Amino acid sequence: MVAVADAQDAHGDGRERAGRLSLQEVWPGVYRVPIPIPAPLREVNAYALRGPHGWTLVDTGFHTPEAEARWNQAFHRLGIGAGDVEAVFVTHFHPDHFGAAGWLQKCTGAPVLMHQREVELARRIWRPAAAEAFSAFAARHGVPDQLAAPLAQRRARIVSWVDPQPQVTPVREGEELRLGGRRWQVLWTPGHTDGLVVLWQPGEGLLLADDMVLPGISPNISAGPQAAPNPLGRYLDSLQQVGRLPARRVLPGHRAPFDDLAGRCRELAEHHRRRLEEVEAIVAAGGRVTAWQVAGQLFGRVMDTLANVEFALGETVAHLDYLVEQGRLAVVEAGDEAAGPGGKEDAEPGPREGSRASVPRLMYEKRR
Repeated sequence: MVAVADAQDAHGDGRERAGRLSLQEVWPGVYRVPIPIPAPLREVNAYALRGPHGWTLVDTGFHTPEAEARWNQAFHRLGIGAGDVEAVFVTHFHPDHFGAAGWLQKCTGAPVLMHQREVELARRIWRPAAAEAFSAFAARHGVPDQLAAPLAQRRARIVSWVDPQPQVTPVREGEELRLGGRRWQVLWTPGHTDGLVVLWQPGEGLLLADDMVLPGISPNISAGPQAAPNPLGRYLDSLQQVGRLPARRVLPGHRAPFDDLAGRCRELAEHHRRRLEEVEAIVAAGGRVTAWQVAGQLFGRVMDTLANVEFALGETVAHLDYLVEQGRLAVVEAGDEAAGPGGKEDAEPGPREGSRASVPRLMYEKRR
């Protein structure tokens, strides 16, 4: 049970585990609850929505002792009893948003709501066997063998941070939900994940944007073994859709709330336009290259942690695949031969027989 009544949990052991809680009412009856996460961004924004008869929680953090302690602090500060939580809404399956949903459900008995597409993805991805699919994806795109085991170990650890998994009630695109005393429209905005949704309150112009639109940083748009084709194309379409909303206040999944939704959407679209030009130029100069080689030039020293390696690879493949979809690049399979016409002589060789299941490597080149 969530320890909401014991001040020791809010000010003693909880503070040691999670640090001081900076709780902020960002809109009348809407509180931002920053949850510490073991990831480069350090915190994810969860939200507690107060209604006339109870509370709705939006997103949850990883399931870690630090997240449990932070939720205990928030429940104590807001006066929330375990039976006061009417629902937990999860915007998408990423572990910093989904991870503690099962624990919160077990503590409160509240239903967990999530888009049907994300329900299916969570079931497939948050199981140990899914690490094998990612390992093959990494090998296919040129990630060196010495990173295979550490990346697989990181994936396995993340699975432990989304346990227990909740029983999920699926929601649909366009559905209207009463959450925290307000009526919200569920808008499907794929790209960051296939089933990501935002919550829109048209009467007040309030947008719970989670990771669809972030201030100051670009949401990670990644290709991967479980992602739908062309995630960047889907994300750019979603940006256009969301950018038309007459929002007065935007509540993002990371960093502080902001107001200029249309302007931020334009900035993000421009960021990806420039990034696509950069990727195309790298491929043109390289002749025939792997996604790993392109990622090294795009992100370089930023790839300093396993998490950033994974983010960089997925983001690079998403941009490469978008350019293939647009007819600006071509993709071919390469075996143990040299990089091919126009390729560099010292290009990394293809997979050896028996190495990571001898996955054939994909190479990208300018379309002739």
